[in-house]
Amino acid sequence: MLMPVECSVRRLAGVPAGALLLALLAGNPVYGQGQPAPAPGEAVFTIFVRSVPVGVERVGVTHADDGWRIESIGQIGPPVDLNIRAFRIDYDREWRPLRLDIDGARNASQYTVSTTFTDGSATSEIQQGEELASATHAVAPDAVVLPDFFFGAYEALAARLHAFGEGGSIPVYVAPRLEITATVQGVRRQPIQVGQTQLSALIYRTEMRYDTQRLEADIWVDANHRLLRVNFPLLQLDVARQDLALVSTRVTAGGDVDETDVRVSSRGFSLAGSVTVPTGHERPPRGWPAVLLVPGTGLVDRDENLAGVPIYAELSASLSEAGYLVLRYDKRGMGQSGGRAESANLDSYADDVLEAFRYLERRDDVDRDRIIVTAHGEGSWIALQAARRENDIAAVVLLAAPGTPGAELVLEQQRIRLEEFETPQAEREQQVALQERIVAAVLGEGEWADVPQHMRQRADTPWFRSFLEFDPAQVVRRTRQPVLLVHGKLDRQIPIEHVDRLEQLMEARRREEATVEVVRLPGVDHRLLDASAGAIDRYNQLLERRISTAVTAALTDWMDRTVPARR
Repeated sequence: MLMPVECSVRRLAGVPAGALLLALLAGNPVYGQGQPAPAPGEAVFTIFVRSVPVGVERVGVTHADDGWRIESIGQIGPPVDLNIRAFRIDYDREWRPLRLDIDGARNASQYTVSTTFTDGSATSEIQQGEELASATHAVAPDAVVLPDFFFGAYEALAARLHAFGEGGSIPVYVAPRLEITATVQGVRRQPIQVGQTQLSALIYRTEMRYDTQRLEADIWVDANHRLLRVNFPLLQLDVARQDLALVSTRVTAGGDVDETDVRVSSRGFSLAGSVTVPTGHERPPRGWPAVLLVPGTGLVDRDENLAGVPIYAELSASLSEAGYLVLRYDKRGMGQSGGRAESANLDSYADDVLEAFRYLERRDDVDRDRIIVTAHGEGSWIALQAARRENDIAAVVLLAAPGTPGAELVLEQQRIRLEEFETPQAEREQQVALQERIVAAVLGEGEWADVPQHMRQRADTPWFRSFLEFDPAQVVRRTRQPVLLVHGKLDRQIPIEHVDRLEQLMEARRREEATVEVVRLPGVDHRLLDASAGAIDRYNQLLERRISTAVTAALTDWMDRTVPARR
């Protein structure tokens, strides 16, 4: 939960991942179009790692007769620990780089870069701490300049992308170190709702091979050729413009889905949700069977965007096509829902599930005896808490659910993340020891003395405490609903072994109706996508945001058999 964020950013701060970060991309020019003219002005971006905000950057784009200037100031907290006192990059009228100036501090040490671009080369003077260095690299005259962790620089990429299409390439200079080449894999349009206003963004799915690794990124660009968002799924890094990150903003579904926004009253506030109604089906006499999707952990809205994939939006559309009415909602304090997330714990979120369940019970078009609660990832624990408290829930579906106690899960996920980012062994041991101290302090079994203050602020919360204290074994034995467990065999975030433990816990229940069925899906990852190495359609699937059809097939088959319509 906590330290995977820290180690992800720490790894990003290293040279290999830092180079990967900036492998952002474009495509073949659309001939006949002129150079782009982004709308001048300021924007504020928030930087998230694993949905946790870690920094902010204020960016300005200005235009003069001789070209363009991008400037920014900002701060990214530890362990990156980057203070952007002043960032400036000048381009000519054709978006050819002229000069880069950086004045900042990294890890409390002075960090400055001055680079001039002339005749296909970049010459830099660099100061890092007490060390001075110079470097000269051959650089394409039209390269986009993207220094590590200075995300305002991506405004230039956003301005350039409109003239490029799928399959093309553009040079990128990772100042002040090296030049790389990037490629656009596809482009799609995404509707966005900001309050009552409907906007649209172009999302450029990009890919870059760097040494033996490959990085995918989504670059969101608005109608004014300004940057909206940069998302790196593999690194779980997201940089979002303030208007896109506001609680009143959400990405909306497209296509022919029959979807209505609703409000669900909770305890002193309301939850904002969407109801998707089946189309092309005759409504059953007793009403539609219904699925209630429970939002998971982190800063997720009703669509549960995970690493660029709106899991719940896709699941809602697929289940409605199969004849199920689906309700999904923004968790309290997120999206368009009221309430305060900072004071919530696992039981509080279970309260919200039960209010949403009762909302479905009151609907005239829902069969109240066929309401199924479904959750993904760590949200499965919230669903289990709700099922324990409400026997009228007909059935429970858990997708990629963890099966160990919270304290164990946090340490396991940290070790996985450290291994994924090839963290040196000595640093791994330090990070694990620190995480163990944090867990002990949160649970009242240790002291905060050796924990950095910024980490304590993020960890010492009602939610994290309830998460660490949660043990699925104690809750499962007190549930009586039939349960379906679906888990991808390529899930690296919640490994497949978790479903084995959950299956054992479910089978130990003694009630006749408390059945369990397990579906282990080859080639499916934590995002419920087909991630098998040999999947020919993998990149099209990622571009179209389609979860594996095997997931929805498993759900609908089990739900049809387990909660059939009454005559």
